[in-house]
Amino acid sequence: MIGNSLPELIFIRASILGLRSIAPLSFIYLAASTHAGAFLWTPVLGAWAITEAAFYTLVYLPRRRSMQKNAVHPPLTAEERRTLFDKCSKCMSEASATGWFTYANGDRVVKRGNAMDWLLWGLFASTQLEMIQDWEAEMEHYVSVMATHIGYELDPGSNPDMQCFRLTLDPVRMVHRPFVWYLIVGLVDGLTSCAMFYHGFKHYDTRKWFQVFPLRPLLALASRRSADPDIPYWYREHRSKDKLPILFIHGIGSRQPQLTDSRQIGLWPYTKFFRELIEQDPDVGILAVEILPVSMRLAAPPLPRDAMCAAVARILDAHDLPRVVVAGHSYGTVVAAHLHHNPAFAARIAGMLLVDPIPFLLHHPDIAYNFVYRVPRAANEWQLWFFASSDPDIARALARHFFWFENILFKEELAGRRVAVSLAEKDQIVNAQEVRRYLTGQDEPSARWAEGDMEVLYHAGLDHATVFDTPERRRTLLEILGRFVREA
Repeated sequence: MIGNSLPELIFIRASILGLRSIAPLSFIYLAASTHAGAFLWTPVLGAWAITEAAFYTLVYLPRRRSMQKNAVHPPLTAEERRTLFDKCSKCMSEASATGWFTYANGDRVVKRGNAMDWLLWGLFASTQLEMIQDWEAEMEHYVSVMATHIGYELDPGSNPDMQCFRLTLDPVRMVHRPFVWYLIVGLVDGLTSCAMFYHGFKHYDTRKWFQVFPLRPLLALASRRSADPDIPYWYREHRSKDKLPILFIHGIGSRQPQLTDSRQIGLWPYTKFFRELIEQDPDVGILAVEILPVSMRLAAPPLPRDAMCAAVARILDAHDLPRVVVAGHSYGTVVAAHLHHNPAFAARIAGMLLVDPIPFLLHHPDIAYNFVYRVPRAANEWQLWFFASSDPDIARALARHFFWFENILFKEELAGRRVAVSLAEKDQIVNAQEVRRYLTGQDEPSARWAEGDMEVLYHAGLDHATVFDTPERRRTLLEILGRFVREA
């Protein structure tokens, strides 16, 4: 993530403006060239304009319409809803309850109808128009508990100046990327591939490689067949007899273009981290799965939770890896939570490192607001909004395939599991202060806290993902993984 200085704000706003201007300028250029009866200036510019106009018209617009289809929500039974709500209510507050609502005209009074809108989405994947009589007694309990957290009795009716965030019911918020942007993504992907091959990794691709854009010609020639039909991955062979391999799961689109380095897409930001892991212990294997739907590409939607767990299990089985240490970053910590919750997979996890974790306190509004609904103002917020939040495939993944009740992770569920959590104080996505307080029970922050099988790192002054930026910041993560693969 970039900082928040004025030059950085000017740079990122200019970058976004430049990319967003390509499509409309292409149409203007083609209209002017048609009027003139020939391509203006050079035919090369004309070819580019035709490509961009066709990409917008024939690719982006149809995909935008198709991506607005309703989400297919996993069902919850009444018992599952009650258990989930009771767990969440133990760590709710007025701020976490009312933070799910936007306000107009300064009227911040929550009424029963507003509370029901949020509860019906969160627990029933429904609206008030779809509410059935069998839910009424259950809803009455939820509304009454929510009122105690808000701090006052909820009056009947709805506050018309108030709307709630309903991530999987609201429209998918996306912004067009020009064709040339995906060429940049392809270039960075090629550089990443070269770095991974250099570090001793082998790539395993699926038969569906041609369904991903930009295409990956280098990998199409050099890859082996993936053990799963839907998940590509990189694997550096595990040779140690007394240590465990590492399963690494990356974050959303990773970090975006920075002032000093525009190559911040996909697995590229982790290549130095991988190199240092290898230097630390060359015999410890590393398996890095690729989740292409959240990597700034045009791809199929993410796999459902159980299908993803089964896919990872097939991959580990194919390489004879019965147990692993799981390291996840950002969105990858959601997949790590799925693996932890999966009864068939949980025993294979010897320890977990969760960096900038998403799953904790997901019933609080911070993740949804910061990543999807916040109007950007600072430079790093503009960077996150354009290069990640509003990417069409990333937006679809979150708005139609991210179900909070599947992804949430409670502290008590980690009992008996060796877990290290790395938090960044200035994280603009995760409310690191609240997550740290929730995990440690401590009001005053400390750089490193440990109790039983859990330890929490708290990096003062860092933003989301910046712990991977320098060798000094990465050193603690390397030490934890080195210890986990040995002690397990």
